[in-house]
Amino acid sequence: MRFLRLFTKGFFLIINLAVVILFLAACLAPYISPAWFWPISFLTLAFPFLLGMLVIFLVGWLFFNYKYTLLSLIAILLGWKSISAFIAFHLPSGNKPLSGPQSLTVMSYNVAQFGLYREKDSKYNRQAMFALIKKQEPDIACFQDFYTSEKKNDFNNREDISKEMQLPYRYFSSDFNRNGMQHWGSIIYSKYPIIASDKVKMSVGPLSESLIYADIVKDDDTIRIVNMHLESYRFNAKDYNAIRKIKNQEDTGLVATKSIVQKMREAYIRRSQQADIVGNFIRQSPYPVIVCGDFNDTPSSYTYFTIKGDLQDAFLKKGFGVGRTFNGLAPTLRIDYIFASDDFKINSFRRINSDLSDHYPVIANLSLVGSGVPEVEVNK
Repeated sequence: MRFLRLFTKGFFLIINLAVVILFLAACLAPYISPAWFWPISFLTLAFPFLLGMLVIFLVGWLFFNYKYTLLSLIAILLGWKSISAFIAFHLPSGNKPLSGPQSLTVMSYNVAQFGLYREKDSKYNRQAMFALIKKQEPDIACFQDFYTSEKKNDFNNREDISKEMQLPYRYFSSDFNRNGMQHWGSIIYSKYPIIASDKVKMSVGPLSESLIYADIVKDDDTIRIVNMHLESYRFNAKDYNAIRKIKNQEDTGLVATKSIVQKMREAYIRRSQQADIVGNFIRQSPYPVIVCGDFNDTPSSYTYFTIKGDLQDAFLKKGFGVGRTFNGLAPTLRIDYIFASDDFKINSFRRINSDLSDHYPVIANLSLVGSGVPEVEVNK
């Protein structure tokens, strides 16, 4: 019996130690560019699982041998920076938008081309998305994976959104086009005049997208809005099917796994390079800045920390839980963000549960700091 107890304790101690090592390695990911050492990026996807395992071990050792709780406790303390970027602790009672001259409602949404390839007739998906966006009454709307067309009987979403949402000012990247008639890219809509705008290529190649920005004037203030869609894994239907089979243990999927890992590796490296460009651009802004985007990376990643820098994460300021924004693959993927410089106060943050896209829209209400104009809470 004694041997069995010692063996069991030793077995769980070794597992606990292995989890601690992997967890701390994942916590190093924000400081190590995937362009230099890409394998560490895969640990960021396992971060929630590793954290959960540490908590389980911590609680378990309290009942069996409390001195071993130090293993998990020390790891959690050392990794607190990554943990605090992953989980928000604010209750809904303190999460209300304000209405006033200095407040702004900002929406970020990967619209997945309005369902262009999701179903045979995407008209109804598009109309439902329009209704959802209009209901939120954003002052600024940043959309990624945007599609618009000048073909007859197709959708001119640029014009339609400007009219329907009363957002007359816009800047569109048009990163890809087909015959100069169909366009894909990222777009910024604004209720307020845009006095300057441009795009910055984040990488090279035929499939590279742009960071876009628009300097808007609100009353006497100029604010820079930045929007981007960073490199995705470019999984196709075959890849998703292979992932499903592997998760369900229907197939060892060695060939498929090699292809998937290769795509992920390339995406991690390219995103890290894009993050460096984006981070440097944001730091050079002469104005208060609001950053929106689909980063395709988690809060424990090099991408997230490089772009965020000293900016405020609206979800961490006013959200609660893990804030999932992507409705596929895993229940912990927060990859869509709204950041703001310290010139702003974050009043509220919301995520809208909608399956119209594979991403959930996120909305933040912000106020410029230092305004002497009183603002009031609004119910939405």
